[in-house]
Amino acid sequence: MCGTVREAKSGKPVAFAEVFIHETQAGAVTNADGRFHIHGLCEGKYTVDVRHIGCHTVSKVVDIVGNMEVDFELHHSALNLDEVVVKASAVAPLAMQAETRIGGLQLIASQGQTLSDALEDLPGVSVLNTGQTISKPVIQGLHSNRILILNNGVRQEGQQWGLDHAPEIDPYTAGEITVVKGASSVRYGQDAIGGVILLTPKPIREAPGTSGELNLAGFSNGRTGVASAFVESLWQTKRSAHQLWSRIQGTLKRGGNYHTPAYFLENTGLKETNGSATIGAKRGNFLAEVFYSYFFTEIGIFRGAHIGNLTDLQLAIDRGRPIQDGSFSYHLGRPAQKVAHHLLKTKAEWKSDQLGTFSLVYARQFNRRQEFDAHSLGGPSQEALQVPSLEFEITTHTADVVLKHRPLLRYFTGSVGLQLMHQVNTTDRGGLIPNYDSQSGGLFWIERWRNYPFPLEIELGIRYDVKRLYADRRGPDRIDEERIFRNFSGTVGGLYRISDAIHARLHFGTAWRAPTVNELYSDGVHHGAASYELGQKDLSAEKAFLTSFTFEASLPVQNGRSAQATLSIYRNRIREFIYLAPMPQPVLTIRGAFPAFRYEQTNAMLSGMDFDFNWPLTTPLTFDGGLSVLRARNLTTKDWLIFMPADRLWGGLEYAFLTSVKEAAGQVDDRRASLKIDVVHVLEQKRVPPGFDYAPPPKAYTLFNLEARLKWNWQDLPAFLTLGIENIFNHTYRDYLNRLRYFTEEQGRNFSVRFNLKF
Repeated sequence: MCGTVREAKSGKPVAFAEVFIHETQAGAVTNADGRFHIHGLCEGKYTVDVRHIGCHTVSKVVDIVGNMEVDFELHHSALNLDEVVVKASAVAPLAMQAETRIGGLQLIASQGQTLSDALEDLPGVSVLNTGQTISKPVIQGLHSNRILILNNGVRQEGQQWGLDHAPEIDPYTAGEITVVKGASSVRYGQDAIGGVILLTPKPIREAPGTSGELNLAGFSNGRTGVASAFVESLWQTKRSAHQLWSRIQGTLKRGGNYHTPAYFLENTGLKETNGSATIGAKRGNFLAEVFYSYFFTEIGIFRGAHIGNLTDLQLAIDRGRPIQDGSFSYHLGRPAQKVAHHLLKTKAEWKSDQLGTFSLVYARQFNRRQEFDAHSLGGPSQEALQVPSLEFEITTHTADVVLKHRPLLRYFTGSVGLQLMHQVNTTDRGGLIPNYDSQSGGLFWIERWRNYPFPLEIELGIRYDVKRLYADRRGPDRIDEERIFRNFSGTVGGLYRISDAIHARLHFGTAWRAPTVNELYSDGVHHGAASYELGQKDLSAEKAFLTSFTFEASLPVQNGRSAQATLSIYRNRIREFIYLAPMPQPVLTIRGAFPAFRYEQTNAMLSGMDFDFNWPLTTPLTFDGGLSVLRARNLTTKDWLIFMPADRLWGGLEYAFLTSVKEAAGQVDDRRASLKIDVVHVLEQKRVPPGFDYAPPPKAYTLFNLEARLKWNWQDLPAFLTLGIENIFNHTYRDYLNRLRYFTEEQGRNFSVRFNLKF
């Protein structure tokens, strides 16, 4: 968003006026010509305040579509006072690390998908798939326990160690999703080597009353339907000193067998039932909130990935497709996964004029995961079919105590905090991983020097973590081992504002990660991934050293619109990098024949570049695109690392139709529509160690997608409709990051429809 601030009577530009956005806490200051630019805004409604000394503050709700121009007029105050005290919110500081946000219409247009699929279009973000229904986000080549996901301010904890263990999160609970790239251990914890994904709930309504939102989505491939809705209310006293709010939300999802361009994939449907509730209260400077969420999913695993013997396994890999084409069905049989996740969060926050903001967050999470083999050892009876082959139950308690202190020495702001976690896992069935308990604690301190409008800002941070892991028993075998890991991590970052529209960031960070229980002690068939996995109990902790440079620019081009571009360059050196390496031969068990993998450790270097841009060609036509490049080296063997994302390019053209219909009452009903076609090209991953995998990387592929969006007022309620076609030409392809690419292609053409109504 960009625009001009002028004096109402004279029309002259107003310099040094503050423009502030409530929802994102972002802001800017006008230059000598009264111009301002605010970058990184997603489409949607925002409350904008404009302030200047001697003028009345202007507050305006702006509906952002594209890189639009928004102008403001300020009226001078006519009051004559003996003393004038000016209080205003400072312009919010920019992030020190590269980050990308999804919100507003962009988030609405992606709803109905998994969290990973919603993030896939962001630069530097890939998706690790296990078939068509299980996906995990990959940030600059790193995933699973190297990426932290904060769900409503709580560190998401489940059985996320598995490559086939998708995050147990309903994206409909988020009003905004932020991806922070690069090591972020100092603030978020010792596992954040690759980055952090922040899911922030929709803000509670500001005015007393009741409102809500309805979301519907349908997809042709898998004949999947999704329905989600929430209702919220706010009560407050006349003087606004006391507030009470609540929100109830729920989601239902059901899908059947997916199909490739040539055939159906048997047993690839899913069921999902999710719900959440929030209640909060505010009195003066004190705030309290309780949040509960429930997530349950049942996922079918492609039957053709479970093979009975070594000969048939090799034939299946060589054939690359099922023996039979299959048919459509909503039936979910074995193999399968059933996962339930409960999250209870309590938060208390107190603001002090002397100290700052003090917050305490306690959360309890319970996760039950059941994995079902293709064959039931108890026979074909209905009771035996419901008995899982593997069952894990993990309970996690976390507590975060943070003080965001008032400015020190005039220009220093920051925070200090303590984070604690206690975790207990029980393996009720199967012997893949042992029973274990773990305790960890971290103490951090972050300070930022900022003397706005001086162009340079500096941030420093330090953290100390310790983690204890005790492994008890794996099936009938007693392990009885304790491992303790401890280390420091730190960060140094600089931000330089070349102008209000051009910024440069340089960031250095260290991070570390203790090996997880599966990397240390796995020994058996992992049914969800259709593979045999073997750990090594003598693995040591990973240590990462990250350097990143980010350059952002927003420059006016024509008709008051701005071109935006972001370039991120990174280099991540990881000592004792843990990875899953294919073993020379598959393993034959009583459950069948499976590709076998072993956890190995090496020194690694991951370096690359992410670039994206948005360029208005004409008033209605916009071109955007970008590319992601990654080079991942095994420094010990002087070769490439396996299972890393291939280079990716994308580009799209969007045409916006803007109309305004004047109603009889004098109101204006803004109706906006847009049509976009984009192309995604993924190169062949040729940078792999030769002869190190069961099948060579698949060929490069190109996909064309089409999307149409419409916004209108339906009985004075804002409504949004999105129609899409993915893989327009029904192209046959495989993706290197799909664990089941050995056996089948990716899904074919997919029509989608999404509807959103706010009431």
